[in-house]
Amino acid sequence: MKYIYKVLLFFVAITLLNGCHDSFLEEKVFSNITPLNFYKTEQDAKAALTSVYNTMRSANAWQRQIVLAGEYPSEASWPNFSGEAWRTEMDQFTWSASSGPFYQIWSQLYVMVNRANTVLMYVDNINFTTPGMKEQIIGETRFLRGLAYLYLVRFFENVPLKTEENMNELEPTNEGTADAVWELIFSDFEYAKNNLKPKYTGADVGRATSGAAQTMLTKAYLSYAGRPWFKSEYWSKAAQEAKSVIDNTSYGYDLEQDYSSVFALSNEHGPEYIFSVEYLSNKAVGWDFQTFTGIRNGDQQRLGGWSSLCVEEEFFETMDVSDKRREKTFVLSYQGYSNPEITYTYPGNISLPHYNKYQDRDDVGSGTGDYGQNFYITRFSDLLLMHSEAENEVNGPTATAVSGINRVRERAGLAPLVPSNFTKESLREAIYQERLWELCAEGHAWFDMKRMNLMKQRITKYSVEDKHYVFPIPQNELDANPNLKQNSEYGN
Repeated sequence: MKYIYKVLLFFVAITLLNGCHDSFLEEKVFSNITPLNFYKTEQDAKAALTSVYNTMRSANAWQRQIVLAGEYPSEASWPNFSGEAWRTEMDQFTWSASSGPFYQIWSQLYVMVNRANTVLMYVDNINFTTPGMKEQIIGETRFLRGLAYLYLVRFFENVPLKTEENMNELEPTNEGTADAVWELIFSDFEYAKNNLKPKYTGADVGRATSGAAQTMLTKAYLSYAGRPWFKSEYWSKAAQEAKSVIDNTSYGYDLEQDYSSVFALSNEHGPEYIFSVEYLSNKAVGWDFQTFTGIRNGDQQRLGGWSSLCVEEEFFETMDVSDKRREKTFVLSYQGYSNPEITYTYPGNISLPHYNKYQDRDDVGSGTGDYGQNFYITRFSDLLLMHSEAENEVNGPTATAVSGINRVRERAGLAPLVPSNFTKESLREAIYQERLWELCAEGHAWFDMKRMNLMKQRITKYSVEDKHYVFPIPQNELDANPNLKQNSEYGN
C-alpha cells in the first residue's frame, strides 16, 4: 500500500489532419476513459481505491489542516504567530465562517466521499476473479467514506449526506441530516469490520483492517454519546467495542515498551499502530511535519524547521519531570546537526518549547516537505483511553474504568489511578488530561474537549463561547449552495 500512490489514467486522442479545409479543426476522439468504461478488472478497482486513499495525503486533509484544526484550539499547542492569519484565529478562538481551513477541510473531505461513492457505484461492473476481493474493496472504500464523514460531522455537525445513490445532487441540504450521517458512519465501519482482514503483510501494510474499522467505530460511538448529541446509550456500545478490540489477539495490538519507539520511522507499523496516513520519502509522497514542528534556525535537522506548531509553555510545565514520555514529547536537549559541538536545551538557548514527536534524524527526504514518517489517525493508547472514558461514563470510576488509562500511565512510569479517589466527573477530567499528555500534537485535543464538554473549563487564556464547540459551515459553501444552512451558533 505504501508504494502505490498515483493512479495513472491514459487518455488517447487521435487527430487527423486531412488537407487544408475546416475539418482539420474537428477533434476526432477515438478513446476516452470514463467511470462507465473504466471499471472492468480487479486492477481497475484497486486503482480506484488507491485514489480514495490518496485524498488523505492532501494538505487540506491529514497532511496539514485537519491535524492543525484539532490542535490549535487547545491548551497544548499554538502557532507561534506563524504563517497564515487563520492559525492565530484558531488558537485564540476568534475564527469566522470565512477562516481558511474550514472550506479547505470541508471540500477535501467531500472529495474523499465522492471518490468513495464513485467506487461503490461502479464496483458491480467489475469482473472479480479473486475470492473475497470484491468485499475487501468495498470494505476499504466504506471505511474511508466512514472516516471522512466522522471528521465532517464532528467538525461541522450539520453536513450534507451524499452516497452513491444521490452523489450527483448538485445542491444537497444539510438540514436534518445529522442522524442519517451517523447511521451511515456506523454502517460503513460495521461493514468494514466484518469484511476486512485483521492485518496485512508486505506492500499491503497500511490498508484499513478490521481492527482499524472496529477502533473507528468505537470512536464514532464515543463521539455520538458525547456533546452535542448526548446519545448516552452509546457509551456502553463504545465500551463493548473497545474491549472487543483490546481482547482480540488476532489484531496483535499492544503498547510499545518504550514510548519513543512509537514515533520511530523504523517502527511505523509496530504493535501500537492501528491506522495511519502513509508517507514515503524520495517518492514525491512525503510530508512536512518534521519541518512544521521543527525549530526555526535551531540547527535541529538537516533541512531546518519552521516553529509553526509549538508547545504552550503552561502545558509543558504540566508534565511531570519523571514522566517517561517527556523526552520524546518535548525537545529537551540535542546536539546541533551542522554544529555538533553546540548543545541546545530548553529551557536554555532554545527560546520556546517545541514538540519532539516528529523529529527523527534517520528520516531523510529530498526536501522540507518530503519526510517519510507516518501520521497516526489512531493508535492503541488512544483505544485504551477511549475504553476508560466509555466505562467511566457507564459505570463511574471502577477497576475496569481505570484499566486502560493505567496501562498508559504504567508505560509512562506514573502511579496508577485508584478508583475510590475519583468521582465520575473528576475521572473524566483525569482521562482528558492523560489523553492530552499521551496524544498531544496528534490532532485529538479539540475533539476531546468537545465530546467531554470541557472546552470552557479547560481553555482559560481566551474567551470561549458555545459556538466554539462546532465549526461554522464555510462561507464559500453557503455562497455556492442555497440549500445549506449555517449552524445556529453562527446565525442564519
